[in-house]
Parts: sequence; structure tokens; C-alpha cells
Amino acid sequence: MASTTTAPTLIGSVQRALRLLEAVGAHADGAPAKQLARETGLPLATAYHLLRTLTHEGYLVRDKGLFTLGEAARRLAAAGSLQNRRSKIEDSLARWRDVIGAPVCFAVYRDGEIELVAVSDHLATTAAPARGDRAEHRQAEGTMAISVPLMRDAGAAPELERLRSEIGELLRLLAVSISI
Repeated sequence: MASTTTAPTLIGSVQRALRLLEAVGAHADGAPAKQLARETGLPLATAYHLLRTLTHEGYLVRDKGLFTLGEAARRLAAAGSLQNRRSKIEDSLARWRDVIGAPVCFAVYRDGEIELVAVSDHLATTAAPARGDRAEHRQAEGTMAISVPLMRDAGAAPELERLRSEIGELLRLLAVSISI
């Protein structure tokens, strides 16, 4: 029997526009249309039409004949960055959930509220302790810390230090702002 799989339907103009966006992104100080057409292998007329459309939609900015990435492209990059950071947080939480054998969560303190960012839990673990159950609360200078003793084994100290280091790295990732 012959295979019934078909090639995906691809929209050529979208592919060409994306190639132009990539080419513009490779030039921090901007690039003229002729150079972008040459780099992408597009006819100059096609490049002009696509560049004009991308500029109209806010993905590019044209200034003195040079095209640079616009606000819409920056929003896309920021969304991707946030998604990448969230994915790293979730991967790390899953790894630590497996190491300590208990659910783990990651939260941030914003504007007087604790915001839960991610939780890693699965059926093989017990439920995370309730806020008042075995949890120690401290409040100082307008911040609150909630800690739950998860390991009491002295041999676990290296693992706890690794956890502390990884949490610090995650906090640094959250604080990074991506600019194009």
C-alpha cells in the first residue's frame, strides 16, 4: 500500500518574511533593503514589499533607510525568554522533586503578595505541606519567608547546597531582562 503522508503546506511569503526578520536581527545597527535582499536571496521588489509590511505591523522600524527590529519583534523575543525561563524553572523543580521525594514549588514576592510561579508534584509523592503544617513563618522588614524542613539527614548537606545554588541561578534568570 502506498504511503498517504503528504508534505506540509508552507506559505512562502511567511517563510520569506521570517528570513528577512532574521537578517534584520543580525544587524544591531540596522541594514538597508538592498543588503537584506542580497543576504536573504530575495528579489529586491519582494524584499521591499515584505519590509514595508513588517514595518507597518511594527515588527521593523525604518530610520534613515536602515531597518531595525521593532516593538512587536521585541515583544515576541520577551515572550520567548519568559517561556524559556519558566521551562528551566519547571525542569529544575521536577529534578529536585525527584531528589528530595516531595513536591516542590517556586514562588516570588511581589507587591506584598507571594505569587506561586510553578509547582512540581506527581502521584508518587505526598501532598505539599499546608502553610500552617510544619512550616516556619518569619516576617522581617516587609518580607515573609516560609520554610519547610524537608531533609534532616546530615549527609544531605551537599544536595541542599546544590539546591541553594540552583535556586540562586533561577532567581538570576528571572531578573534578567532581554533586550534586542
